[in-house]
Amino acid sequence: MLARLKAEYESRGVYFISLTIEPDDDQQKVEAWLQRAKAEGLRAGRASDAAMDKLIRMGGAQPGAIPANVFITAEGTVARSLVAPVSHDAIEAAVSEIAPRK
Repeated sequence: MLARLKAEYESRGVYFISLTIEPDDDQQKVEAWLQRAKAEGLRAGRASDAAMDKLIRMGGAQPGAIPANVFITAEGTVARSLVAPVSHDAIEAAVSEIAPRK
């Protein structure tokens, strides 16, 4: 789902960053998997529960559900947060909202 949106919106200046907060995740293994999946533009990293909760709250949602999606504008403003369950249409609408116009 995100790979298709990345292909469509990256040329318009939208970048996709995936954060993982799972304590047992191996960042190098996640990066290798993303490369094999031809999703090199997606990146893996670690964030504390508190940091992720703060980002989710900044976007207007209540934290607690994983996965959570945080949408940040090119200016660095957190525009919206979506927490699971979330539909593809909801994610695409949020991406479209922050994407620079053609």
